[in-house]
Amino acid sequence: MKGPGMKMFGKSNGGGRRKSGRPQSPLLGTLSTVADDYRVGLVNLSTSGAQLRAPELPAQGEEVIFRADSVLSFGRVAWCRDGQCGVAFEPAMTGLEVERLRIQANLWRSAGWSVEETADVVKGELGAAD
Repeated sequence: MKGPGMKMFGKSNGGGRRKSGRPQSPLLGTLSTVADDYRVGLVNLSTSGAQLRAPELPAQGEEVIFRADSVLSFGRVAWCRDGQCGVAFEPAMTGLEVERLRIQANLWRSAGWSVEETADVVKGELGAAD
């Protein structure tokens, strides 16, 4: 008996592709508030926001500036839990900026870095930026 076939593989009812692609990105960045700078590991990225990981993070609702490589974007912390947070960019990041960070992340990945290793470096060696 045949199953649903490859056309349905990985799909759920009502599902589909996300509006914005989200590359898994072992890349370090900085999240800045008026009072502090935080070194963060970039876990997930799209034009509309980012998922970040660090031992210390700003509180939900705080306005932030996200910097990684040569990209800078303004946003607000949408959620924060278990050493991770989500930042909603205001305005959205351009596709070119996301691609630039994707390329940089792929360079780190090809050098053998994983998201977990990046997070370990942030936790163990960098912590909150000075």
